[in-house]
Amino acid sequence: MKIFRKIAKNFVEGQFFKVIFTLIADFFRGLRAFVDYGLAAIARLILSGTSKIQDNKVVFMTFNNNYMCNQKYICEELLEQKLPLDIVWVCTKAQMASGQYPKNVRLVVRDSYEFFKEVATAKVWVDNALNFTWNPIPKKKGQFYLQTWHGSMGLKRIGKQDVKNARWSMSAAMAGKATTVCISNSTFETEVFRSTHWPKTEILELGHARNDVFFLSKQEQAKIRSRVCEFYDIPESYYIALYAPTFRNDDAADTYDLDHMKFVRALEAKFGGRWVLLNRYHFKTKNARKNSVETERIISATAYPDIQELIVAADVGITDYSSWICDLVLTQKPGFIYAPDLKAYDSERGFYYPLEETPFPIAETNEELAERIRNFDPVAYEQKRQEFLKARGCKEDGHATEKIVEIIKGQCGLA
Repeated sequence: MKIFRKIAKNFVEGQFFKVIFTLIADFFRGLRAFVDYGLAAIARLILSGTSKIQDNKVVFMTFNNNYMCNQKYICEELLEQKLPLDIVWVCTKAQMASGQYPKNVRLVVRDSYEFFKEVATAKVWVDNALNFTWNPIPKKKGQFYLQTWHGSMGLKRIGKQDVKNARWSMSAAMAGKATTVCISNSTFETEVFRSTHWPKTEILELGHARNDVFFLSKQEQAKIRSRVCEFYDIPESYYIALYAPTFRNDDAADTYDLDHMKFVRALEAKFGGRWVLLNRYHFKTKNARKNSVETERIISATAYPDIQELIVAADVGITDYSSWICDLVLTQKPGFIYAPDLKAYDSERGFYYPLEETPFPIAETNEELAERIRNFDPVAYEQKRQEFLKARGCKEDGHATEKIVEIIKGQCGLA
């Protein structure tokens, strides 16, 4: 009997019942979440069916709710033309007080009842990701869903088999069916849309509104650079490097091991002058931001809403696989790829083409990066840059915003 009591004691102390209790609790939490999601979906369906479309209402959403990307420039053009539109921007409660949104734009808190009401009654939805299908409300006949996407001639694959996130894939499938028009900036991007989630959607190769900023006059771009320098208290005589890597699903901090000062010193040795580095992490990245060190020469730029303005202000760009560097390629500025987990990332997510096809020198270690900078050849880089744009069938001409605004005006009866 003594041995059986000992076995029973060890059985209990072995956490068996704790494991069973946890499994049961997880089951009921999952069941509750499923029921909640189902009830919410029914409520959104009813709200959509009982709400009337307002022909002058346009709702903007970005993936992090900031005033940024294509939506920012489309919105500003609509405001500039003083059109009789009711413009709504979706944000978080905390962002409402940030001061980043125009005064003539109404703000609504994402996923609130008011938010779903605005979406249900809007004539036009303007998206840059999968925002309108993440917690979806049915798109009614007469509503226009404009997909502007935040990538372009980007590197990372976005197919169902590439992104290991079931909810993302489900939202992408719904977006593919609901989208009225996709805006593309190249024959390459059009093929990406066609081969992934938008095989039958109308695609217009107009260029991306966010990239019109790179075609502004030198004087206008200088104003943007001065604004960034003032924001971060950077002397205008300094040169600026922008480091902005993408996120990882596991958020492993060791993939963001760029030796910031080694990079800065290499730039100063190659190009001369005094340099600062703007360090901008993806909004999904937490560990790297938590562990990052800020100094007078290494400045955190994660909170700056619009990366396009940072690209304008920067003299050099560096990323791993983020598509913004395929916007930078429009500027003739040097770009570098620092990818310490290149093989692992390629195996997990994959690229649409080998990174060697880009004009950007590639490094997998800090020592290699310093060497790539020392050996940078601007003539060879410019030739590869032009070849890259031609091979991708780039359609950027600096007039994308006005073309897209004409589409929205047409849908709202203002053309």
